[in-house]
Amino acid sequence: MKIINIILIAVLMSFNCLAFDIIAHRGASGYLPEHTLEATTLAHTQHPSYIEQDVVLTKDDIPIVLHDIYLDNVTNVAQKFPERARADNRYYVIDFTLKEIRSLSVHERKNAHGKQVFPDRYQGSHAHFTVATLAEHLELIAQLNHQTQRSIGIYPEIKAPAWHRQQGKDISAITLSVLNDFGYLNNASAIILQCFDFNEIKRIREELGFEGKLVQLIGAQNLAILGSAQSIKSLAEIADGVGPSFYQLLDKDALSQGNIKPQDWIIQAKRNGLLIHPYTLRADQLPSGMSLEQVTTILSKLQVDGVFTDHVPLVKAALESTAK
Repeated sequence: MKIINIILIAVLMSFNCLAFDIIAHRGASGYLPEHTLEATTLAHTQHPSYIEQDVVLTKDDIPIVLHDIYLDNVTNVAQKFPERARADNRYYVIDFTLKEIRSLSVHERKNAHGKQVFPDRYQGSHAHFTVATLAEHLELIAQLNHQTQRSIGIYPEIKAPAWHRQQGKDISAITLSVLNDFGYLNNASAIILQCFDFNEIKRIREELGFEGKLVQLIGAQNLAILGSAQSIKSLAEIADGVGPSFYQLLDKDALSQGNIKPQDWIIQAKRNGLLIHPYTLRADQLPSGMSLEQVTTILSKLQVDGVFTDHVPLVKAALESTAK
C-alpha cells in the first residue's frame, strides 16, 4: 500500500482535475437521514449537479422516495406495525398505504442488529423526519431552483421493476407519469434516469418512449454487461451511460503492483460515448489506505464523468485541492 500511496502522491502533483458531475446520493445523506425532504433541501444548498431519488411504490400505487423496497432499515415500522412483517420478517413498502407510511419516523440507516450503519452521522433524536413522495421531492427541487435561480437536476432510480411487476405493479410507467406531470419528460437536460435492470432500461426507452438520458447501473449481478466490446456497444444503443461501483473501475492486478490503470471496459465505454458515473464516494467510508483527495484524483485520471457522493461539500473541496 505504501507504493500505491507514493504513486498517488505523484499523480496529485502532476494531474489537473477535470470538472465532472457531482451527484448528491440520496440527498445530503452524509449529514441528515437519507432521502428525507430535509436532506434534499440541504443537498440543494450544496449545489450539486443532480440530486438522486430512489423510487418504490406504496400499496396504493404512489411513488415514494426510499432506497429499499423495505421500510425497516430506515423507519420505526417494526415498532408501529409489528404484525405487518412478511414471512421473511421484512416490512415491505408495497404492503403499506401512503397514509400509513406517512405516520412513520425516518432515522439513520441501521443494520440487521439495530446499529447505525454510519455511527458518526446524524445523532439527533428529537427532530421528526418522514418519508415523502416523489412528487413532493420534485416540487421541492423545482421551487428551490426557481427561488435560487439554479438548475440542479434530478437523478431518479427505478427500484426493483421486475419484483414490482410480480406484485402486480408497473413502477416504471407510474414513475414516468409523475415525471411527466413536472415537465421532466420534455426537459432532457434536467434528468438522468437509472436502473440496474437492463431489460427495464430497454423497455423504458423502446416501449415507454423515454427520450432523456438513461444510465445502466452495474452491480455484482450484472457485470456481464461490461464483459465485452460487443456487449458495451449494444448497451450504448439503448443507454447513455453506466453507473458502476467505484471498485469496478480499477484494474486490480495493476493496483496490486502499485499502478493506477482503468479496467478495459472503461476504454470501450468511452469509445461508445457512454457517461460513467460511479457510486458511492463517502468521506467516512474510503478505500483502505486512501484519502479523499487521492480518490478524487483517481476518478479524474480515469476520466469518469461524475460521481455519486454522500458528502458533496467535501468532494468539491477535494476536487479543488487536487486541481491546484
